Amino acid sequence: MKGKDKCALLKSIRVRLAEINNIPYTPHPCNNTEDCSGTCELCDAESKWLLYTLKELESQGYPIIYSLHESDVIVSEANINIYSTDSNCDTRR
Repeated sequence: MKGKDKCALLKSIRVRLAEINNIPYTPHPCNNTEDCSGTCELCDAESKWLLYTLKELESQGYPIIYSLHESDVIVSEANINIYSTDSNCDTRR
């Protein structure tokens, strides 16, 4: 899988996970024009924020949906935390 494809897939997972849990979320636009690893500091920060928000809601008693049935992807703490630094990704908003 190419980096841009991985980036798009991970972004779509974050968007869908936020949607099904009624969390307002608009991902940053990717300005990268070259191939990359598929993650960057901004994507990592968004993943951390989303996981933190999900855990906060869960601790307040809200039911959290981690299963994305449409894409047959199960999102858990293990695979939502995909962190790397890629110098080819633009980390400015």
